[in-house]
Amino acid sequence: MKTRIAIIIALAAAAGVSTGAYATSLIPAPGAPTADAGAPPVLFPSEQGAFKALEVATQLVESSILQNGCDIASYDLKVRTWAAGRGNAQLDGVKLYIDTDGGSYEGRKYFVTGGGTLGDLVVTDVNGEGSYNIGSEMQELTTTWFVSSPWDDSSDDFRGTIIKDYWRLDQSQAIPEFASNHGRLVSTVIDYGYQEIEKHGYIAAKYWQQSQAWRQNGVRSGTYWYKTRVAPNGDECTIEVKLQGTTGVANTANRQGFNQVGTIEVGIGSGDSTGEFFKK
Repeated sequence: MKTRIAIIIALAAAAGVSTGAYATSLIPAPGAPTADAGAPPVLFPSEQGAFKALEVATQLVESSILQNGCDIASYDLKVRTWAAGRGNAQLDGVKLYIDTDGGSYEGRKYFVTGGGTLGDLVVTDVNGEGSYNIGSEMQELTTTWFVSSPWDDSSDDFRGTIIKDYWRLDQSQAIPEFASNHGRLVSTVIDYGYQEIEKHGYIAAKYWQQSQAWRQNGVRSGTYWYKTRVAPNGDECTIEVKLQGTTGVANTANRQGFNQVGTIEVGIGSGDSTGEFFKK
């Protein structure tokens, strides 16, 4: 079975090949890391809180796909957290608030709440709770929320769960093409993981995620996620998160805080616009 580092290098080496090619079949789960693959990333609380908000934001987008179908769409997204991990995020017209228990010797918990409008849908009662272990190698998250029905005046209840792990690579990786300073080699955190989303208590979809994140270090910080819907089979729906810090001291990702802006984009796996991270 391939190691994490083998997979990330193999995908990065597929120059000119859209990630849609990978979306046509299940991407193999990564194996255990090798000694030279890297180490647990020891994320700052500001990064942990920001990633929790991003997870919830993508879950909300997944519920909109279930309500309206997998149509190409783009939503504005911004995330701001402070040193302790508390902060806020905004996805289109949805406002999210991030809180934390402050941590213990076993890890740290985060809570994400909020609501608003996502496109033509009303989102209410968002309630996400999840933790990281010490070292930030693993995280889990369970979120519940309601979304207005596109057919009548009722609301549908959703629930999503996430489990994934993170790794800071020993080998620097190039910044993706969408971001400023693209091509520059930077210290990189990657993650892999599955997630599922339920509607009315019944499982409705399963996604596979790969991501890359880099801190400010002479370049703008940034975050790139690529999610592929692997079940149910059909139109190979994809979700991309593209974020980066803007110019200015406060717009960064480091121990003092996380401040990035960008988009969440919904697309089809075979489209030409997806998978820029995997083109080097």
